[in-house]
Amino acid sequence: MNDKDLILGLFYSDEDNLIYERFSQDLSHESEKSLRMLSYKFLGPLFFTAASGNGSNWKIEFIESSLSQYQNRTLDVDVLQSFFSLNSSIDTEYGWTNLSALIGSPYTEDINLIYRKMIEYIHPSIIQGKFVAESIMGGDFKFKNFIRYELERGLNLIDYTLGSARKLPWEEQQNYYCVGILERINNKKGIISNFYSFDKNDNLRKFVLPYIPSFYVMSILPDYYEKLINEALELFNKTSIFSNIKLIKLSYNDKKVLYLEEFIVVDNEKRSYGVILIPELEDLRGGQNLSFYKRNLRFILDTNKELNEVLFTINPQFVFDGWSIQSEEGLNNLRNCFDC
Repeated sequence: MNDKDLILGLFYSDEDNLIYERFSQDLSHESEKSLRMLSYKFLGPLFFTAASGNGSNWKIEFIESSLSQYQNRTLDVDVLQSFFSLNSSIDTEYGWTNLSALIGSPYTEDINLIYRKMIEYIHPSIIQGKFVAESIMGGDFKFKNFIRYELERGLNLIDYTLGSARKLPWEEQQNYYCVGILERINNKKGIISNFYSFDKNDNLRKFVLPYIPSFYVMSILPDYYEKLINEALELFNKTSIFSNIKLIKLSYNDKKVLYLEEFIVVDNEKRSYGVILIPELEDLRGGQNLSFYKRNLRFILDTNKELNEVLFTINPQFVFDGWSIQSEEGLNNLRNCFDC
């Protein structure tokens, strides 16, 4: 694989939230300074979900985006077709450490294979290697030199895996219950963002709240990461393509949340719909598999239906009145009414 056709980075943060990064490409000094902030932005939400949510330290494990060509750019077309971030967090006796891989690829990668390498080998190897080296070298141990070598080795291991065919993830077979829908429309007139869910006085709203970081957090993550991935593409000079969030996965102990989104672009208007999903519970039936949600989101987009016409199919408990969330005021209103 040509290095110019690939974006590959590895970030590590220690118990003091100091972040170290390595990229597979040689970058200019100016780009390196910008990319240093990029690693903070990608890892940043790992540290704020507890403060912004319900007090639980939710981890953002996975972000995936498809990449589309700008309609008016036909020269120097970039070949990337997928972009994703994988995060591994481990609680050690010294505190939390986080390892994050950032990958832009021309292929559809086997993400689970890459993730297993990160959580079963690369991340534990860093933690164990640091402990052993400190024990042997004491005050002569240079952590910056050590982590640079470990991240370089991790990059090579991931690079060797790239291009493997993706296997059907087990999540496809599980039933999920939809707790919210995001509508995002971006055109020349501006941006429209709406949130749909239960009535704020519905007991179901309070029942599902412990199973998600918060409605506020889930509402801001798609737009945050879509803009961040576009920023990353620009820094790597991938200017003929733009990001479309597909999937975000979060976890906390044995709890899990998925955000699944589909989009369409017609006449320079981008329209997308996403569902916030939790695994079906013993006391919360009526869930469907991911194919059901993908199919219904595509139906809304491909037939140019209004969301209200399909809302009952996705979750009959939802109300037709959406919450406007394109402004900070709207997001704060959502937080004050839904996250209490």
